[in-house]
Amino acid sequence: MRSGVRLHRPPGTEVSAVYIAIAIAAALLGADRLLKYLSRTGKLRLESKYLRLTHLENRGFFLGLGQKHEKLLRWLPMGVWLLAAVCLLPELGKRVFSAQLGILLVLLGGLSNQFDRLRRGSVTDYLQFPHRRVKKRALVWNLADFMLIGGVVLTVLGLVRELFKK
Repeated sequence: MRSGVRLHRPPGTEVSAVYIAIAIAAALLGADRLLKYLSRTGKLRLESKYLRLTHLENRGFFLGLGQKHEKLLRWLPMGVWLLAAVCLLPELGKRVFSAQLGILLVLLGGLSNQFDRLRRGSVTDYLQFPHRRVKKRALVWNLADFMLIGGVVLTVLGLVRELFKK
């Protein structure tokens, strides 16, 4: 038996963990969409030693890879996203909370970037860490990128947890 405080709620008032995961992922999706809009309109500016809020339209994938293949870049990620959604969404309710949240972060982060690609032909990036450089340049990210990365990590951790529980 677990130790700790248990809250007593009237029957039928429990909030399913999946709804909490949906709310968190949806809030982050909304924040990313708002930050992209503010970046494109020039209303998102910050300069500090560790963080710069800026604006960049990325026509490629990570590090600008694949910019010469515009049609492929527009439609291949959509196919990958649809396949992931078809495979992962039916599993959502069967997983531990961290995996649920991870799956939703991956899907909604990917959806946000894909929406940009289809609508604008590029993905809006706005977060830059000037003190961290790759090949002598500071990379520019967006919140959806971190949703994707964090989502993969949470999903893997959740699945590992499930394996060790058995």
